[in-house]
Amino acid sequence: MRKLKEIFLGKDKQNPGVEDPGNIFVYKSKEDISTIIVTILGVNPDFLEEIIVTTKRKLPRKSDRLIYLTDNPDFTIFRRHGVIFEYLPPLVEQRLHEADMPWQAYLRERWGLLLAKWRPRRVLAYGTTIDSFLAAAPTASVRKTPDVPKS
Repeated sequence: MRKLKEIFLGKDKQNPGVEDPGNIFVYKSKEDISTIIVTILGVNPDFLEEIIVTTKRKLPRKSDRLIYLTDNPDFTIFRRHGVIFEYLPPLVEQRLHEADMPWQAYLRERWGLLLAKWRPRRVLAYGTTIDSFLAAAPTASVRKTPDVPKS
């Protein structure tokens, strides 16, 4: 503890009997960063690049971070532009696996987690709004059990 105190106060005179602990790096997250979530749900994939380029050019200040929320399973465009993105399964996928998953509950919880994780100051919607996307999700269905003869 004394060594750390000396380093931070600039009194880091080496004691020949003590091993050098190496360089110490102190990381501090930027407190001034604000987040904008850009939802691009139900958008034709041909328009994704235009949306990304436009929002990157027009929206962020130096202290802004853009997070793209997509239902497009092809992440190539996001990776090519080096942007942060989150994924929610599209409605077609949800309907395909409707019996296996309580989609509405899952997606609402996932959206809540994304809001807690990124704490956006603003949500910008392209295509379907997040509220409409969540409302369109299949509700929990009761799985039918096979008829088993009683013995």
